[in-house]
Amino acid sequence: MNAQNGYSIFLVDDDKMFLAALKNSLQQQFGSSLQVSEYTNGEECMENMDNSPDIVILDYYLNDEEHPDAMNGLKVLKEIKSISKDIIVIMLSGQDKLQVAIDSVKNGAYEYIAKSESAFVRIQNTLKNATENIESERESNKYMKWNIAMGVVIAAIIIIDVIWYYSSHYTF
Repeated sequence: MNAQNGYSIFLVDDDKMFLAALKNSLQQQFGSSLQVSEYTNGEECMENMDNSPDIVILDYYLNDEEHPDAMNGLKVLKEIKSISKDIIVIMLSGQDKLQVAIDSVKNGAYEYIAKSESAFVRIQNTLKNATENIESERESNKYMKWNIAMGVVIAAIIIIDVIWYYSSHYTF
């Protein structure tokens, strides 16, 4: 998604009430700058990765009693990162276990947030930082493209100048 349209974000959580509350919270905080898509399992999220989200907020435990064979968040995280290392993934978990946080960050998560009373505020702050990083990367890419274009133009001018010099000073 380009800078004029804001940011594309996937919310992935098997808890539909939490998912709806999170979406509402983010829309109140960020308004129309976020294009939000919701998924209740990792498989559905992965099926839609061709929509190239900028950010994925992903629950760690996605396999519940109803879906014991569903992909867990760590597996989804690994698959997302195999598709694109540029997608920012924020991991969530209802359990505040250090090993879960370590595994998440080790596998490429931008941040790990435990679901608690302050989770929505932490998600909003993390999302604000993530969007600033994305914007910085977009600006950097824009200047990189500009620098490459200018380099090509300068090289073309030098080549034309050399050809003109040799063709005007030497007869073949």
